[in-house]
Amino acid sequence: MLWYLVAVGVIGVLLGFRFRAAALIVVTAATVVGGVVAGGIGNVFDWHRLLSILLLVVVLQCAYLLGVIWRRGMSREP
Repeated sequence: MLWYLVAVGVIGVLLGFRFRAAALIVVTAATVVGGVVAGGIGNVFDWHRLLSILLLVVVLQCAYLLGVIWRRGMSREP
């Protein structure tokens, strides 16, 4: 699970550094679908699986925000 969080975080930072919010929506949907498939179709409504998917989405979106802030900070420096 830790490597999933790291991978999603790196993807989020790269998205924030390069792309707009529309790409974040697509990648968020892909993260949810990937989390469901990785956990098995029968366990979709298990609380543990839902919390795992929610954690992945939160990490993705926070990392995206970090990438956007980083991009704006770098563009303002002379």
